[in-house]
Amino acid sequence: MTSRSGAVALTETLIAEGIETLFGIPGVGTLPVYDSFIDHPELRHVETRHEQGAVFMADGWARATGEPGTVFTSGGPGSLNTLTAMASSFNDSVPILHITNENPASVRRKGKGHFHDMADQFGVFRSVTGFGIQVVLADEIPGAIHQAMVALRNRHPRPALVEIAAEAFDQMTDAPVLEPAATIRRRPDRAAIAEAAQRISQARSPVIWAGGGVSTPEAAVALLALVERTGAAVITTQKGKGAIPAEHRLHIGNWANEQPVRDLIDRSDLLVAVGTRFSYFPTGGWSLDIGCPIVQIDSDPAAIGMNYRVSVGVVADAEAGLLALDQALDELSYVAEHRRDEEVAAVLETIDSSVGRPVERQVLEQMRTALPADAMVFNDPTTIAFWARSLWRTDIPRTWSVPSGFGTLGSSMPTAIGAKLARPDVPSVCVIGDAGVMFTIQDLMTAVQEGVPVIVMVFNDRGYGVERRHQDHLYGRRTAVDILPPDFVALAEAFGARGVLVDDLSRVGETLESVLDAAGPTLIEIPNQFGHPGYGSFGSYE
Repeated sequence: MTSRSGAVALTETLIAEGIETLFGIPGVGTLPVYDSFIDHPELRHVETRHEQGAVFMADGWARATGEPGTVFTSGGPGSLNTLTAMASSFNDSVPILHITNENPASVRRKGKGHFHDMADQFGVFRSVTGFGIQVVLADEIPGAIHQAMVALRNRHPRPALVEIAAEAFDQMTDAPVLEPAATIRRRPDRAAIAEAAQRISQARSPVIWAGGGVSTPEAAVALLALVERTGAAVITTQKGKGAIPAEHRLHIGNWANEQPVRDLIDRSDLLVAVGTRFSYFPTGGWSLDIGCPIVQIDSDPAAIGMNYRVSVGVVADAEAGLLALDQALDELSYVAEHRRDEEVAAVLETIDSSVGRPVERQVLEQMRTALPADAMVFNDPTTIAFWARSLWRTDIPRTWSVPSGFGTLGSSMPTAIGAKLARPDVPSVCVIGDAGVMFTIQDLMTAVQEGVPVIVMVFNDRGYGVERRHQDHLYGRRTAVDILPPDFVALAEAFGARGVLVDDLSRVGETLESVLDAAGPTLIEIPNQFGHPGYGSFGSYE
């Protein structure tokens, strides 16, 4: 390998690993790498307006493609600006490669007051990364990036941090670029699969609980085959949306907090959990009582039995586990004697009657009609999104996203931008509130500069609507939840985007449809007074 600088070696390694796009902002310590980008135009750099936005965009790229999103930041404030977004990706199991720099060895961590000095920058990231490595020599750069990519493609998906000492970018190295990190399929334990299949064959009223681990097209196909074979009722979490067609006759959806669904679980004699750890929201803060035996399939051994005791645990990714289970059922010549179609239909009818047709539901139905089936929708923790978590219908994996773990306000706009850059062939829509959008509004400029035709739907209720509902419920009075928003249409136009005001809620869908072919970003402002769907339930079943 010809000797070249560590900066060039880093760029070559990223390209060799199949990375097409990275997000970031240059800093004085990373300028050698930015100079190397000029000679490698095949690697696209997207300049964001805040480092937090860079990670959110990389998160959107990863959610849209299943491949790690890549971020490059300078050290000190640039690096630490990413922490909230890194924590969001960590909690939602999104693979992010974050590369940052550290000060030269002669000054770092000595307390001398050097620019961007910190006592332990690397240590700050320990709680928001699944893998981390520090590099001090240029010779180490190709191997460190490769190690990070191996972890990202084979461990439980979590952000990875590669911290590179500033002097390594200028050092010369002949270290070779390695072959790209391969994905190694983890084969499930045959004995565990056999026991799981035996449990299913003996069950008369099974239910399947599908989470974010079933978010690939391949896993969704395998899940559908198991559902058809067993006749089991299927519950999908927020992150599991699209794992099975919304209208499938056995699909309940994300209604596990509703009493009719809990009653159905009580009548079940087996629950098969795939790609889920039974987190806070879908279990109603773990208030859900699961009395039947549980078979749990998850790629992360630590997730099995974490929140509910299991009878059988299978360590495997969703597709591999489901395919192995199907084969084991073949060997047992299993044919289901009962199906739960009628039960599911009755449960859904009860919920539908109780929820009724409030305006929030009507607006979501307009949006669903306006968007093509493969449109990607990214939600903020805003009031309308709490309705959408159960009411939004999709048939395709990777078309619905919500920061369900960390609940990060403002995340959905840059996330939608990153996803649109990854998949320019399909619409990418952000659903966000007037308070949340101000957390990241600066990156609307990124969408303008990069020509990204993302659609930002700002539901403006002039405040923190979710917190209003909490205050009303808990205290009967309000404080600090009403805020003065800007003129969003004028603000969008000041950025160079298109701004549209929709002051008639019956026209939300037609307005959304009218901007699907826009050449650049569009912000749609929708004034509203939507209510929160409720505490623990959308309806009353007395």
